[in-house]
Amino acid sequence: MLLETILEQGRRRRRETAIVDDRGEVSFSQLRAAGSIMLGHINRSRRPTERIGILIPQSAGCAIAFLAARLSNRVAVMLNFLLKPAELVDICRDAQLEVVISITYFKEHNEALAQAGLEVMLMDQLSFRRIPWPRRRPHRKPDDVAVILHTSGTSSSPKGVMLTNENLDSNAHASIAHARFNQQMTFLGVLPMFHALGLMATCLIPLSLGCKVIYIARFNPSAVVDAVRKHQVQVLVAVPTMYALLAHSKAASREALASVKYAISGGEPLPVALIGEYQDRFGIPLLEGFGLTETSPMVSFNVPWAWKAGSVGRPISGVDIKIADDQGNEISDGGSGELWVRGPNVMKGYFNRPQETAEVLTPDGWFKTGDIARRDSDGFLYITGRKKELIIMGGEKIVPAQIEEVLRKFPGVVLAAVIGVKDPQRGEAPVAFIQWNPDVPSKPTPQELRAFVCRSLAAYKAPREFYYVNEMPRTPTGKISKRHLAVPPQEQCA
Repeated sequence: MLLETILEQGRRRRRETAIVDDRGEVSFSQLRAAGSIMLGHINRSRRPTERIGILIPQSAGCAIAFLAARLSNRVAVMLNFLLKPAELVDICRDAQLEVVISITYFKEHNEALAQAGLEVMLMDQLSFRRIPWPRRRPHRKPDDVAVILHTSGTSSSPKGVMLTNENLDSNAHASIAHARFNQQMTFLGVLPMFHALGLMATCLIPLSLGCKVIYIARFNPSAVVDAVRKHQVQVLVAVPTMYALLAHSKAASREALASVKYAISGGEPLPVALIGEYQDRFGIPLLEGFGLTETSPMVSFNVPWAWKAGSVGRPISGVDIKIADDQGNEISDGGSGELWVRGPNVMKGYFNRPQETAEVLTPDGWFKTGDIARRDSDGFLYITGRKKELIIMGGEKIVPAQIEEVLRKFPGVVLAAVIGVKDPQRGEAPVAFIQWNPDVPSKPTPQELRAFVCRSLAAYKAPREFYYVNEMPRTPTGKISKRHLAVPPQEQCA
């Protein structure tokens, strides 16, 4: 299993660097030893519970806490440190936590957790003097829950996704084989580990391979460029919003990013125009992938030797997909329908939510993703929208992602988001929100934007209104939070 593989790397690659973060370097042997010491602190907790919360940014400390939780055979509940204290308390209650490993930096969160009756262990105040390695490790089964990750909750309250040892192991091994990752690669981690992609792609995969990981606790384009240049990073994993900001960073250049061989994008749709920008400016293909927290997370992703712009690649080994109609019948290649996924990567279920689990998991093991997709004759998968995000205007179905893709091609548009608003005559109508490049002085009028959309799409798909926003609201995982776009916009296009 992954835990044993990481521990073995600690024994075999003792002096080699495992992690570099804001506090310095940690070797594989130090990582292994610190995990053992942290395990001792967990075992001495006043409340030795089944689940342990981890409230730490992406760093060596987060990896050590996760390692210790798994060494103790407790379920690691990765907590979102970007939530408000009250929201965090609700998440902890949902997961039935009694103990949380945190750091002193999160003072308000720690106080709120303590007031709610939880024990808070401050990792940076614990002693890490060497203690004996545990003689016996708990027996772990493939079907045991290893981690609980909460969905981002863009349209509903977050749900705790239970991922098992087999879910994580199978997804890591299949992803490594699919991408041909090797031990000599250096990874850059900018995604938090409460994000399934962050945990898998920038912690479990590289550390089990024996690779070096560079962690940046807070995303900053200049810091990313500096880290790539200094450490010759080869694998970069981020969400499209981060790539868009990086593309507009004055620090980024073809020379600075020359070492990057894999620029993997996930979490939300990747604009095709942005792929073109990276290819032209940096000579780097942006490799879009698809996955969900419920699928551990990888389902498919493009690779440098086999990719198509606009697609999310071919499925990884062991993962079955089908494009289904509303009755669950499979649609042939080229047709659009809901994407269903089946394989060893599919979650055990939602924690303490049997009804919600039954709604998305079929008796024969298919997971209904809620995403609209199609597959081409070469086996490449295309995500065309969200089933729940479809705008139905006068009986016509409108996919917001299609409009967003067109708007993103307008010179000066950094980000675009389209939502449906109520319309008394047509039921719903599309409305667009634009984040404009501040270096471009003149902004287009609604008429110009609408005409631009109509050159590529049917006129009824053109947004009724356009709004400029200084910055797109985002979920803690970096996606555009469309539910927060319903608030009054900062500036209407006029």
